[in-house]
Amino acid sequence: MTNRRMRAARFHGVGTPLEIEEVPYPEPGPDEVVVRIAACGVCGSDVHFLEDLPVPAPLPMTLGHEPAGLIESIGKEVRDWAPGDRVALSIGEGCGTCRTCRSGHPNSCLSLVVPGIHVDGAFAEAIRVRADALVAVPEGVSLRAAAVATDCVASPYHGLACRGRLEPGERVVVIGVGGLGGQGVALSRVLEAAMIVAVDTSPTALERAKQAGATHTILSQPGADLAAEISELTDGGADLVLECVGAPDAVSLGTQVLRPGARLVLVGVGIEPPRIDVPLAMFGLRELTVLGSFGSHKRDLVEVLQMQADGLLDIDSTISHRLPLEKVAEGLEMLRTKKGDPQRIVIEMEP
Repeated sequence: MTNRRMRAARFHGVGTPLEIEEVPYPEPGPDEVVVRIAACGVCGSDVHFLEDLPVPAPLPMTLGHEPAGLIESIGKEVRDWAPGDRVALSIGEGCGTCRTCRSGHPNSCLSLVVPGIHVDGAFAEAIRVRADALVAVPEGVSLRAAAVATDCVASPYHGLACRGRLEPGERVVVIGVGGLGGQGVALSRVLEAAMIVAVDTSPTALERAKQAGATHTILSQPGADLAAEISELTDGGADLVLECVGAPDAVSLGTQVLRPGARLVLVGVGIEPPRIDVPLAMFGLRELTVLGSFGSHKRDLVEVLQMQADGLLDIDSTISHRLPLEKVAEGLEMLRTKKGDPQRIVIEMEP
């Protein structure tokens, strides 16, 4: 044990701002590594925790679950990693042995431990994580892009490719094209969707979605019959709807614009029950499917990082704000209020 200390943004409870505090520097356990953080994405879930979403970890704790950086030290049982390796953190690795993990759903494991959610996270100078949760960052991919990829890109990719099983030539509707949804648009393009319809309340977000690959955009306004507009545009409904808002109204809209046999994938995070405004008989007759989607698998992160390395994605261009650790509270407030029109905010550490 050492007396080494580091800075971390600590969360003490709902209604209180994050505070930069000195905490003990982490040391790796036998199967763990310590990663010196280069960048950590700011996520909507972090904002929800500040408002009212229950935090599984005991308080006070350090938020931040989208990190990338350099391995600083390794535990005595770690064989596949070395100090200096560039890494990002997969947030969906469960215990690996339970029925849920063995059936292909490690991100839904009851023993899942995600830094920044269940234990101290990465709004800090360093973090201790299990070695098997790490993914190598390819050469040519910036660590800030890798940080954003861990959740903001890997999560919609998991929803589209793993849960929704998007096929080339299908028609996709993305409801909510902020951080997650904007990446969902770009990924739908990479996955060769024939039509990509972006729906949002923000004209700026829709313009960005168009640049990311949306073939059509629809501005959500009070009183508009969005379901009719989307159904007409898609000639009878979408093959796949990616819901990235986490609100009952968005889920309702998604169910109403599915063609027979189509899928609605819920990626958005919210605490209210989903609303399905389709009669049960019609829901069954049309053989509609509603799928939950949480986080991603390690292979999802590997694949999106490779897409970035291959030039199929441009994650760096979606980062609108880069802030130092001391301004993490400012970044969270910016994301909550949308002040400054943030697209993706990244906290970067000093060299």
